[in-house]
Amino acid sequence: MMTASRWEWLDFDEAEAKQVRDFLSQAVDGEGVDPLRLGASVRDRMADRLFPGTSTQYTRLRYVFLIPAILRRKGATVGNLSQSQMVLNVALDRANAEEKGVIGRRTPGRDFVHLYWSALRTWQFLTPLTKDDRDITVANGLAALQARASMDEEDNRLVEQRVQWEPRVVMLADQFWDSQKASGWPSIRCTRAEVDFIIEQWLALPGKPPLAAIAARLQEGRRLSQAIYPWEAAVGSFADARVELDRAKAVSLICWSAQLAFNFALLKKARRLEDRNPETTWRQRGQDLESTQRRIDNLFAAWAKAFAEERSTLTPWAVPSHWEPLGSDVSRNFLASTAKKLIDGHTNLKSEGWSTWVREREMVNPAPKLSNDHHLATWSGTPEMAQRWDFRWGASVRRFVEDAENPRG
Repeated sequence: MMTASRWEWLDFDEAEAKQVRDFLSQAVDGEGVDPLRLGASVRDRMADRLFPGTSTQYTRLRYVFLIPAILRRKGATVGNLSQSQMVLNVALDRANAEEKGVIGRRTPGRDFVHLYWSALRTWQFLTPLTKDDRDITVANGLAALQARASMDEEDNRLVEQRVQWEPRVVMLADQFWDSQKASGWPSIRCTRAEVDFIIEQWLALPGKPPLAAIAARLQEGRRLSQAIYPWEAAVGSFADARVELDRAKAVSLICWSAQLAFNFALLKKARRLEDRNPETTWRQRGQDLESTQRRIDNLFAAWAKAFAEERSTLTPWAVPSHWEPLGSDVSRNFLASTAKKLIDGHTNLKSEGWSTWVREREMVNPAPKLSNDHHLATWSGTPEMAQRWDFRWGASVRRFVEDAENPRG
């Protein structure tokens, strides 16, 4: 896992930073490898439409409240922020030994302030007084919280501010420090007041995305965190959210089809290379291709079941324009044609026709394994992006929903 200090350069461009962090976070078991170059332009764009402000790096909802708390603490500066976070990370670990998702557990110096900053921006914990979103930086946010009390007798700021915090955020930050003597402090679980606030912020998201619909259901006391995929969550009367979730379901199935076909082709090609060249990365690491084959076969069985249930929803997706704004023109044409193949009954993802199809697509990759034995020899031997996409639901959003369902106190 990369440490936060090696990510500091990413903070200059928040949108690009989140995309890169999402990619890096999925490097486990090949899920961060994007052989067909669909991850950033299709998966991540869809995830942003469903769950704006989220990232696969996010683990627990309360971190978005710990950020203003640590910036609000008396004497906080940009210079001592790293040390303050380390102290709080250690305290969180000690007080929440049985809890999952405490990000400083293995790396006490983990920088959660910059990591979660995109969520605060998107969910409008603070807004720019200058009307320029580029001013919503950690430094400006810290300055605003530290100088909040610097007002004259007519309530004019004595120090010019570039951003302003939502007043309830400041109140919640103060409450965090006021509760230091409480049992179990600091808790990784949100308070009821924090949950109420975040639900209101999600409800106010522009365009009423599925995250807003989920917030409405949480406000009603519904429990949604048991859903395996986001489209299984009941979003009630939010028709637009239902449409978006249905779109995500179809996108996920079509892309999964191409990715499984790629993995079958990759295994076939690797076995041929293995007979000629024993010096491959997967052999050096002791990776058994038979084990990988079984895993892909199991995923294929799951795919076949899903395809049988969802095939009737794919017809609109055979038209490239239906994919907008996801992907590039080339990607949209590829995916529309992939949908057409499926609709026409070409469901044997192990076939030579599918191998040729994904090999041609992989040529957009600067290091194509299906067309170049040198690149193929560097393969780890584990599946590459073979899981069905859930658009951050399992990685972080479901945990956020569960935290909102179970406030402390």
